[in-house]
Amino acid sequence: MRVCAIDIHHHYVPNSLLEEAKNHSKTLGVEFTETDGQKALSFAGSPKFVLQRELSGVDERLKMMQESKLAVAALEAHTATLGYRLTGEQGESWCRVYNEGIKELVTRYPDRFVGIASVPLQDAVRAAKVLEHAVRDLKLCGGYIGTNVKGNYYNSTDFDPFWAKAQELDALVVMHPEDVAGSEKMAPYGLRLICGNPADSALSLGFMTYSGVFDRFPDLKLCVLHGGGFFPYHLGRFDQGWAVRSGPRAAQAKKPPSGYLKNIYYDDMIYRVDTIDYLRRLAGADHIMVGTDYPFTLGDWKAVEKIEALDCPDSEKELMLEGNAKRLLKL
Repeated sequence: MRVCAIDIHHHYVPNSLLEEAKNHSKTLGVEFTETDGQKALSFAGSPKFVLQRELSGVDERLKMMQESKLAVAALEAHTATLGYRLTGEQGESWCRVYNEGIKELVTRYPDRFVGIASVPLQDAVRAAKVLEHAVRDLKLCGGYIGTNVKGNYYNSTDFDPFWAKAQELDALVVMHPEDVAGSEKMAPYGLRLICGNPADSALSLGFMTYSGVFDRFPDLKLCVLHGGGFFPYHLGRFDQGWAVRSGPRAAQAKKPPSGYLKNIYYDDMIYRVDTIDYLRRLAGADHIMVGTDYPFTLGDWKAVEKIEALDCPDSEKELMLEGNAKRLLKL
């Protein structure tokens, strides 16, 4: 098949963002350090987060895209650099600088990249304002968030100003795990990423589907990376919980979680062709996109080939490779 795929799961940290952190750390609340060539960021005094060199690189990125049959990549933050520990004002400034850096690369390579906006979700009103500026003025294609904000999941109305703005703009919201619940027990074997990330996505979706977020915002479009975490593969259990829990544990949502599948989209970053095929049959080919998780070692540079290998009509493959992303990102 022709090279046409659009990667919805592609991380980027602009060098211009690091320069801002270096030069304006007190104002931004972000500390930049560099030791023996290793660059790191710290937010509001949090432990330092070391940045993988490839996060800011462009040439290696383009090479990987060519080899992996990717025509376009949607640039997103590394979730640990979203800055949720900052004040709302600092977070807004940080995300605006981040989005300008993404816009700069998109402008340099308009045929190869599109941008997904970082938003300061620790302040939902500011997050809505940043998303609107990014979509309407910078021409970015959606918003990027973590699965929770400093341990607060999305089962309260505190985040409604952001959901409302995303729905108003018809902007796709892309969600990635961060600040994973129980991660302190997952250090051995790298299980924090292997098990914790998909678990936190499932937990976040549980809160959203049980609490009625999609009742209040029926046209909200949410893409949950890593194939939706564990959520789609235990959907029956989520539905059973909705049906049998009563009293204080009863769900507030009008429908079981399966009733909101129309709102939820996925990447195919789940490695196995048979698992992707299950997701296709559950969610529909019109709800799946390519995802590589570049540049991390747990990523899958063969994500396009996995879709090409599916036993389904070429029309469905084309949707998953490019059609869905074009529609959702308005390309």
